[in-house]
Amino acid sequence: MHKFTIVFSENLSLIFKKMKALLKKLIAYDKLYPLLQNSAFYHFFKRTQASVARSLYGNPAEGFFLIGVTWTNGKTTTVNLIHQILNDNLAPAVAVSTANIKIWNKNLNNLKKMTSLDAFDLQALLSTAKNNGCKIAILEASSQGLDQHRFEGVDFDVAVLTNITHDHLDYHGTMENYAESKKKLFKWVLNNKKQNKFWIFPSDDSYGRKWFEEMPFDKKINYALQSSAILKATQIIEYIDHTEFTFSYLGKLYRSSTKLLWSYNISNILAAISVGIQVWLSMESILASVERFEGIEWRMQNFTINGVQYFVDFAHTPDGLEKTLTFLHNQKGDWKLITVFGAPGNRDKAKRPIMWEIAGQYSDILIATDDDPSSENRLEILDQLTSQIQTKLFSQGKELFIIPERLYAIKLARDLAKPWDIVLIAGKGHEKVQLTNFGKRERSDQVVVKSFAQNTNQ
Repeated sequence: MHKFTIVFSENLSLIFKKMKALLKKLIAYDKLYPLLQNSAFYHFFKRTQASVARSLYGNPAEGFFLIGVTWTNGKTTTVNLIHQILNDNLAPAVAVSTANIKIWNKNLNNLKKMTSLDAFDLQALLSTAKNNGCKIAILEASSQGLDQHRFEGVDFDVAVLTNITHDHLDYHGTMENYAESKKKLFKWVLNNKKQNKFWIFPSDDSYGRKWFEEMPFDKKINYALQSSAILKATQIIEYIDHTEFTFSYLGKLYRSSTKLLWSYNISNILAAISVGIQVWLSMESILASVERFEGIEWRMQNFTINGVQYFVDFAHTPDGLEKTLTFLHNQKGDWKLITVFGAPGNRDKAKRPIMWEIAGQYSDILIATDDDPSSENRLEILDQLTSQIQTKLFSQGKELFIIPERLYAIKLARDLAKPWDIVLIAGKGHEKVQLTNFGKRERSDQVVVKSFAQNTNQ
């Protein structure tokens, strides 16, 4: 019925990208970048890039109802949930997340490997969506995207936060810098010229509680699983294939269910419901959309092959991995939980031992493998992951395997698993490209796992 072609910018975008590539070659970019990113020149360049992109595409954000979603974990799920609710009940919507791009009900892969598109690609997408009748845009707003002015001139009506946990400290340096970058979204909403502005905060998160109290917003709502909040989950029951939950709002209890797994996703759902409430949708229509929501491909989706439960997930932060493993550990009973996991190269090295401590705590068998080693020595990454935990694992009767090649690591998990065991393949989720020491190549965890159902002897 509708054909959508997103033409990412070629002309001026290509010029800016070539300028950036040239600068990287002329200077010791990796060493100087921490200084450059705080320089006036760097921010002038980024603002200029955003202004040129906006002018080139005729300021397509004008006339959109714009929702920005920022946090560490769960952005993609929440963006897609909000899209489902608003696209079903209010007006045609476009959504941009780490994993996918949606225009109306058309789902496209986000092949850019960027949570927030660069300024040219974002403006091109908004122009395409507007030309195809979209009135609402829901955008993941990453800390780096906010810091690098990719949303310059995009005036949001709604800002949503769900949590801030350890991530991207290789870029921001400290948790406070990381949080301040995310806070820019709320400041931009506060200071823009939109008439109706809405703010949504998580009371279970320390930053969310603080910002809800200190920031001078008139139309704001908070939500929680544990803390006091306007929208509060009161009962959550986890099953292996769905989750049931109850929540209270303005003194009334509502009961619903979702195809999403583990209790933490109820927090994502409450954030999305909060958006629906703020735009005056009925709770009945909001919950109908929540119950229809199918989830995101390869974000904590499970399937059974030869009696083994496989889960492919994007969990790549300490908080995200712990929540995923806690759910699976509670579901495994007397059987084994096998975790295949690695760490990306050239990224936040401080979280590596934290994540492997978490993986070792909940898993019976650990298989250390490549994530995106990129230009960092793949074997050194694996040594950093495993060297401090080996003795502890062995003393607990757990098994550890180090298999650098990710394909063989996943196949080893299959060979070790027995019926009723659970296998978690974490870290890359939806991604279809791997950045290796030998360059970029196509590699998909989902394709590998799907092949097990077709040929058990592969």
